[in-house]
Amino acid sequence: MNIRTAIIILLTFVSLESFSQSIFSALRHDDAIDLRTDSKVKELTKTTTFFNKSGTETKKDIIVVNHQNKITSELRYSENGKLETRLSRSFDSTGTRSLQRKIERWHPVIGYSSETATYEYDENGFMIKITDRNKNNQIIRETFLKNNENGHPIELKLNTGNSNSYGTEIAEYDYPNNQAITKVLDDNGKTISESKHKIDFSIKGSDNSEYDVNGNLLKSGKYEYEYKYDKMLNWKKKTMYKTENGKRKKYQVLTRKINYEKKKL
Repeated sequence: MNIRTAIIILLTFVSLESFSQSIFSALRHDDAIDLRTDSKVKELTKTTTFFNKSGTETKKDIIVVNHQNKITSELRYSENGKLETRLSRSFDSTGTRSLQRKIERWHPVIGYSSETATYEYDENGFMIKITDRNKNNQIIRETFLKNNENGHPIELKLNTGNSNSYGTEIAEYDYPNNQAITKVLDDNGKTISESKHKIDFSIKGSDNSEYDVNGNLLKSGKYEYEYKYDKMLNWKKKTMYKTENGKRKKYQVLTRKINYEKKKL
């Protein structure tokens, strides 16, 4: 395998870009948004300010959720207020299992693009296939998953529309320690990269992280967090700090305006 192919595989599986297909993204696939489970929310407006060496950058998202607090649509705006991305998702009748996702992008150079993904499940309700199509409904990527008895993926294979393989990712699970160990393999079965991830982020105390009384993360590694809460105990402001070379610096500030459903009389 040449270096270029190895880089492609690494980018495919390890990238943190939204909608990249990997075992980690499959584990997080149908996670609810960060809200208390008893919250009845219609819409959120989230503003994110990034702090970097060149200054600050602020972006805005408008998010709609269903009765399970799972995202059904999201509009993402640039700092100058232009629509960059639109996401829409459909769910089954329970609102818990996603059936389709469409993402549309507007780029100042490339222009408009869109991708649609459909999700297939086995008789146990475990996701076994993801099919991605371009705006012309042509298949551009197929993802095949094998799962263990808990419904967690143990193997992920990725193919393009012309059936070219882009490698394999496998996973082992350390349930007592709430960890998934994933490996990206080349076509000869050689490990290219290895990563560790949390299986369930709702489980506290499986690492050295610290949490506040509301269950939100206060400290993990070199990152620290501060929160301000609304009357429903959902955070309305989250400030993130990063410590590098012994210095604690403001890294990111997120604010949320949460539109709750009105209680029926």
